[in-house]
Amino acid sequence: MCGRLGSKAMVLAIAMLAGCETRAIPNARGSRLLTGIEMDQITVGSAGAINGAEAHALGSVSEATAVTSSLVASGGSTVAGAHFSNAPTSNYVSSRVTASASNGQNAEASGSSHIFADGKNGGAEIDATATAAGRGRSLAQVGMHFSGISTSRADLVFGSVTAIACCNPLAEAQIQVIGRAGGPYSRELRSTPPSDTPGQIQSRVDILVASSVLPMIDPGQLLGLLTPHVSPVY
Repeated sequence: MCGRLGSKAMVLAIAMLAGCETRAIPNARGSRLLTGIEMDQITVGSAGAINGAEAHALGSVSEATAVTSSLVASGGSTVAGAHFSNAPTSNYVSSRVTASASNGQNAEASGSSHIFADGKNGGAEIDATATAAGRGRSLAQVGMHFSGISTSRADLVFGSVTAIACCNPLAEAQIQVIGRAGGPYSRELRSTPPSDTPGQIQSRVDILVASSVLPMIDPGQLLGLLTPHVSPVY
């Protein structure tokens, strides 16, 4: 969005699901305990995301954009990959937030995301906020990408947040990320990769939160989920 005096962009998006689906297990001889594979065919719980983004730029040729998107799915779809052993999932949610302001005397971008997955394993959620601001022909950008997955064994939410300001001594970039898990067996992993771009101020957090009612696998096997999801390009 462009204008003579400045540019402004705002967006808010909410995506949620809640449901219960049970697939019948044929049995002609009365009651019995379900196997692990059969347990994976029972889906129940909820997942969702609430995202917001704003961008402001002041100047005659300023530019500001703000975009959010979310996807939710339910019903026993399969998540491929070694980390999940192709496990059927009851709920899946994915969300993206992008805000960018540039070519202005002042440039500000901010974003927020709340994502959760609760398949009756205690539930896992992440709350994230990010702001970036620059002065004097600066650029400010915020990016977030999160995913949430529930199986019969665990609830997982994970993703990345990045705030970048360039290239002025007064530029600022700040992030706050909070993870929560309600199961008796829970785990949070996070990393803060440094910026390798000269003159750029960057804050970034990669995070994973896992919740389960059963003992979890070696947390080292979950580290592969902490991959760069947000990669701003200038």
